[in-house]
Amino acid sequence: MDEQEEKESIGRIEIAPDVLTTIAHYVTLGVEGVNKMAAVPRDVGHLFQRAARQDGVLLDYADGRLAFDIYIIMDPHVNMLETSRAVQAAVVEAIDKMVGLPVISVNVHVEDVFYEQDETA
Repeated sequence: MDEQEEKESIGRIEIAPDVLTTIAHYVTLGVEGVNKMAAVPRDVGHLFQRAARQDGVLLDYADGRLAFDIYIIMDPHVNMLETSRAVQAAVVEAIDKMVGLPVISVNVHVEDVFYEQDETA
């Protein structure tokens, strides 16, 4: 940051990690083919010291760079690869558009497929 930018700055902006996980959570649910969020496995959350958790979303943040692990349950009869890529793109786009922070990775974990009781594979 040069001197002129420093003089024009009137303060700093902080965004709580819970805000970032909430954005990722709701954007993921909006992707066609995602039925609902899955629980983040307990043992996974303890691997990261600086991690924020929300139902289905684990955020690791360091040096202003974000890495998401997203746990989902998908609808049946969807292409899991395409749907997972759509989740990745949606999360990166939403975080960039709303917050402007770089996302280094969005790892999608498909934990299950949800079938209605009368539906078969």
